[in-house]
Amino acid sequence: MKTLRQLFPPYLLMMILYVQIISLLLNYDIFDSRELVIYLCWIPILTLPYYFFGKKVFYKIAVTVFFIEGFINLCHLLILKGPITASSLFVLLNTNVNEAKEFMELKFSWLFLLIIPYFFFGFIAYRNTYSVRVYPKSKWVVMIVMLFSIVFLSENLINGRLTRKAIPQTAKALISFGEELKSYNALKKREVANIEAELISGESKQHLFVLIIGESCNRNHMSLYNYHRKTNPRLEKRNDIVAYSNVVSPYSNTLSSLLSGLTESNLENKMSFDKSTSIIDVFHSLGFKTFWLSNQSPIGIWDNAVFNLANTSYVTIFVNNKGNTSFESTYLSSYDERVLQPFCSVLDEKAENKFIVIHLMGSHSAYAKRYPSKFDKFTTYNSDKERIINEYDNSVLYNDFVVDSVLSILDSYSLGDRNIISSAIYFSDHGENVYDENNNVGHDYSGSLPKSNVEIPFIVWLSSGYQHFYPDKQKTILSNKERPFITDDLFHAIIDLNDIGCEEFISKRSVFNKDFDFARPRILEDNMNYDLK
Repeated sequence: MKTLRQLFPPYLLMMILYVQIISLLLNYDIFDSRELVIYLCWIPILTLPYYFFGKKVFYKIAVTVFFIEGFINLCHLLILKGPITASSLFVLLNTNVNEAKEFMELKFSWLFLLIIPYFFFGFIAYRNTYSVRVYPKSKWVVMIVMLFSIVFLSENLINGRLTRKAIPQTAKALISFGEELKSYNALKKREVANIEAELISGESKQHLFVLIIGESCNRNHMSLYNYHRKTNPRLEKRNDIVAYSNVVSPYSNTLSSLLSGLTESNLENKMSFDKSTSIIDVFHSLGFKTFWLSNQSPIGIWDNAVFNLANTSYVTIFVNNKGNTSFESTYLSSYDERVLQPFCSVLDEKAENKFIVIHLMGSHSAYAKRYPSKFDKFTTYNSDKERIINEYDNSVLYNDFVVDSVLSILDSYSLGDRNIISSAIYFSDHGENVYDENNNVGHDYSGSLPKSNVEIPFIVWLSSGYQHFYPDKQKTILSNKERPFITDDLFHAIIDLNDIGCEEFISKRSVFNKDFDFARPRILEDNMNYDLK
């Protein structure tokens, strides 16, 4: 018994078990008992030097390592009700100080007080170094415990699942994050690439394509998609758009979702983003002038791979460029309508063919800071929960105005000129859970991915010139509007919509193609089939 207490110091074990108990109580569905086995294997290995050499510094190092790992995991559990993951770290990478403040305001809970007992357990575990004495008769106990730990870890190592199945959650997330970060950092050095591409028809026409990227928009809060509140009074009146009803994002975070959608990487091939052909590469290779207009702040996100991809465009314009200098100027005045004037200027530029990306702030939290006061339509509430839903719906209402304005400007530019082949797509990078499921708000998740995190709007606009020149494509676009689609294949859909021929294009992955594979299983980031949930 004394030997076991030395191999598994009681106070250290108590500190580790505390986090596991919190995990069990907060979210039973995602609690993994295997974590306990993993800790029981690593505790004797990390405390073994103290057991043999008797130097307290070895024990204190082991306690410190376990304390830091547990503290990170505990904070993540209290905020997001789930264990830390590489995806969480990517979201953190894409967050500046003001966004973090908004997020904590949204997520604040008295559960944070549960950190206090953890510090107490950590303190007594650090201070109470037990006396070490090797008992000859109990050496076999040490050998059995160590043999179990070594066999468990070695078996997972040999079978290539050490990181996935045999190390604590925080270490697993950090390792996975580090591996993926190499690819993201490589995008910093990436320049626009030339590929073999051609316009299959219409070379004599002027081509214009606009991609409008929304943020955190859940289509279930859009009246265009039958939401009970009138949040899309403008888009509902349009008879020149096609609203796709069954589109989901592959991920619930901006980085992964947009990079997979704008490159040939997808959920199946998971190609390195820095080595994948991007949609900007395709249009650049065709001689299009490429533009990226954004109301997302570039400040404080110099490791943001979306920002790096945007910079491969010929022209980049960031209208929200005071990101970390003034909370008020960034989040109270930088409304999405600020992209409209630069958009008009870009349309007036002399260039035969243009590819334009408009990246909106959309419904990014905090929702009340996404729209001006005149769009504060939904105001009645009896609880904080109802207030937050109101603010989110108001942000969707304002987004309706912005997207409609972009399409109206585009329509005016193309109106009556059948020599201009214009088209546009509006979609959101991911959805947002606004108390739709699990009594939660945000696009974080634990365990099974909530559908509201990925159920997004997907709207296609075609000019009269496009409809006249591509009548067959228009028919396919209309006939496929109910088909299930994931935006990790947006790359192929955009190529198809613009009638581009290139080796990278796969027709069955385009929702605008008659060969579209609508039976493709939609296995999303949580490795679950969306359509079987």
